[in-house]
Amino acid sequence: MNQLETLQTNQKRISDLVDIKTLQEILDAFTTTTGLMANIVDVEGISIFPRKGIKKCCKFCRIIYNLEGGKNRCQAAYKRAGKQAALFGEPYIFRCPSGLIEWAAPIILNAEHVGTIICGQVLMWEPEEFFWIELRKMNQPLTDDFEELFEAVGELAIVTGNQVQASAYLLYVVANYIMKAGWENYEQSQEFAMQRTLYHAEIENRKNLEKNHEPVLASFLIDEGEMLANLQSNQKKSKAYLEGLISSLRYEAHQNLLLMRGKMTELLVILSRVASQMGLEADIFQGINSQVILQIYQTDSIESIGVLTSRAVDAYLEAIDKSVTKPENPNIVLMIDYIVNHYTENLTVDDIADSACLSTGYAGRIFKEQMGMPIMDYVLTVRVEKSKKLLLNPHYQIQTIAESVGYGDAGYFTKVFRKAEGITPTQFRKVHKR
Repeated sequence: MNQLETLQTNQKRISDLVDIKTLQEILDAFTTTTGLMANIVDVEGISIFPRKGIKKCCKFCRIIYNLEGGKNRCQAAYKRAGKQAALFGEPYIFRCPSGLIEWAAPIILNAEHVGTIICGQVLMWEPEEFFWIELRKMNQPLTDDFEELFEAVGELAIVTGNQVQASAYLLYVVANYIMKAGWENYEQSQEFAMQRTLYHAEIENRKNLEKNHEPVLASFLIDEGEMLANLQSNQKKSKAYLEGLISSLRYEAHQNLLLMRGKMTELLVILSRVASQMGLEADIFQGINSQVILQIYQTDSIESIGVLTSRAVDAYLEAIDKSVTKPENPNIVLMIDYIVNHYTENLTVDDIADSACLSTGYAGRIFKEQMGMPIMDYVLTVRVEKSKKLLLNPHYQIQTIAESVGYGDAGYFTKVFRKAEGITPTQFRKVHKR
């Protein structure tokens, strides 16, 4: 993907996920309340908003923007600041090429940096003689006339370090919350679209069979043994299998509401029997079925019935996954929770045993019996899985990732990762390069 395509993808992603007008109103309200300018740029440092209607620039910056090369210089600075903010996963305070204080807060979606909140255009001290000298020097590549620029400095806000940190964090939290909500809605719509695609593909397949006079079963039968085999495989395969069943049964209903209700109810009942064979507690699948089946019989939309059944499938898969991996011993649960919450630290077996108030020897023995591996092997597994998610983001350096999962040395982290995965972190990144 070339630079232009990457730019268009990121711009489209943000605009698809959230209402740009809503974001603009939030930033305008922030500016009105605090007096601080705010903007959102894509990964190339270019604003996602139309040039008109966004309170994004103070007079000083408008002058810089209108100078030849000024706009490109600002965008390049925002691009660099955004990358730094994404690298550390928190607001990044910097001094722009024209001499003002600004900060960048990363917008992260699905472990990918998709944009940056730029805020500031302020000073953190009263201008003194050296400031004017430095300002002139920094902007000489753009202009020889500094009278208007110096005059605009008088309109800049002077803020404290605490104000900078507070406002940066506020925008970071608000924007990422909004984007996360938008991302969840987007994923949901994609899931529904996939379901509709499967359904229409099944219809076309059945039409072709009928057209060619091939026999088509009058009723689609669900094979419990086949369902059990599929649910015992990975979650992705299980999901595809169950969505296929929904599509097939939906076709068999022939747009008949009563038949659709009956077939989806039958699917959920059979799914509950299979889940019971896999050890899922009865109250879990009974709770899923009672709620969803009630909703199925309350709606008159065949489309909604399909969506409700798909959501029930997700609930089953999540519950099955938890029941398979969740240990029964509460002491094991305590130790695993401690590992998950402290894997970034220099963990020892003693620390983990202490979290469950157990002796080191006893903790190690029951952990291996329950989980099938020593405690520190489990710690390694958690760290490697966490690092794999970080490696998908090309902005993170290997050293940074190593430190973020509890290894101070990148070389040792690489050795551990290669032992666990069979390839180095760099090779893993290349294989999974977007």
